[in-house]
Parts: sequence; structure tokens; C-alpha cells
Amino acid sequence: MSDRFHNAEVSPQCSSVVPENRDVNEAEFRAAMLSGLARCSNTAAKKRSLAGAMDLSSKGLENIQLRGAMPGPKRLWDATTACPHALDDVARLYGFELVRSVGFEIAAEHGTLPIATLLAQIAEAEAPTSDGGTVKTHTELIAMEQHILRVHALTGQWLKEIADHRVPTGLRSI
Repeated sequence: MSDRFHNAEVSPQCSSVVPENRDVNEAEFRAAMLSGLARCSNTAAKKRSLAGAMDLSSKGLENIQLRGAMPGPKRLWDATTACPHALDDVARLYGFELVRSVGFEIAAEHGTLPIATLLAQIAEAEAPTSDGGTVKTHTELIAMEQHILRVHALTGQWLKEIADHRVPTGLRSI
């Protein structure tokens, strides 16, 4: 083992992939929540749909929007069934983005998610602040193993499809 591993200072790991948590106060949270709910209820039909999804009467939704009543977490999440972007402003406050899992399933079937996940892991492992610096450690590689195997299987399948669709010309590609 090199001296680099023995003499390395232990420092908190900084990831370029995951944003740092931000301290959000109650007023900021409430403003972001109200902004999202207002965007989702800007017409009478949308207001009825949102109130129904949150299991509220129209008056109950008005209490939240006009009088500052705070809905419970379940009601906030239920709002996303009527309007998928209802909590986007709140998520943005914390440095996150909400994405429906259906999108991930579709991406996984097409290879986007496994490749993006592996790429994020590689970027984190090659960051100068990672355990091995810009060189991937055995621990980091082992942590990536399942994603590497998944991407390997995907690309192998794609290469097979390419070979199957290639027109036999008697010439081989180099």
C-alpha cells in the first residue's frame, strides 16, 4: 500500500453529486408551499381537483392558501396526485428535485438511469476529495460493482443488437 493511504488526512467527504443541506426557516417553507399550491389551483377546476386530492373541501384549501393553515405531510404529498409539481418549490429550497418513479422505471428500461447512476458514482469516486483522491479505491469500485455489471449487460445487449442488424457484406469492421 502506498504512503498516500497511510498518511492521508481524514476529512469530511464532499460530494459534487449531492447538494449540501440548506437550513430552511418556517417562513421560507410556507412561502414555497403556498406558491406551489397556488400554481396548482389557478382555475376553479384545478382548485376542486387539488382540494379533492388533498381530501379537503374548497373551504379547507382556502384556509391553507388565504389564512396560512399548515396541512399535514400526507396532504402535501397527496397534492402531487392532482398536480405533480405541487411540491417543486419546497424541494428546490432544499436543493432537490422531485421526479416520479415511473420516469425512473422507463429510464432504467432504456439504460439512462443505470448509466447516469454509474457516471455519478464515478464522478464522486474521482473527485479530489474522495478517499483515493482522483484514483478509485477498491472500496469505491466494489460499491460500483452492481451498477458496472448492469451497464455492462446493457451495452453488451446493444452490441448484440447492432451485430444482429448489421447487413452481412463480407466486410468486417475494424
